[in-house]
Amino acid sequence: MKIHHVGFLAKNIEKTEKKFFELGYEVESPTAYDEIRKINIEFLVNGGYRVELIQPMSEESPMYPLLKRFKNSPYHFCYEVENLDAAVEELSGKGYTVIQEPEIAPCIEGKKVAFLNNISMGIIELVEI
Repeated sequence: MKIHHVGFLAKNIEKTEKKFFELGYEVESPTAYDEIRKINIEFLVNGGYRVELIQPMSEESPMYPLLKRFKNSPYHFCYEVENLDAAVEELSGKGYTVIQEPEIAPCIEGKKVAFLNNISMGIIELVEI
């Protein structure tokens, strides 16, 4: 599977993006609000690498507990798949647990995504391309 992006938790996107800019990153898509997850998201790129900055906007966000636990930190890899349901089924058979069922991701061009977890791998996201 090809990596689409690395998800990076940020307490404050504006402060965090400045540090990424210092490392040569540029904005690919400006900050947008994901109402489903109650987060602000911004995509940055540097060469062939894409980082998704994620800022929980309230304690009601499912990302808020992760931010409290990990602080500003990378926390997931997102992989591109052609068939999301088939990929979820395949990985479930390999010991991954679905932690967020497939749904639309408004800030990734309305594509379907799912989140899974594995004790040895951590959290991964799948995006249907």
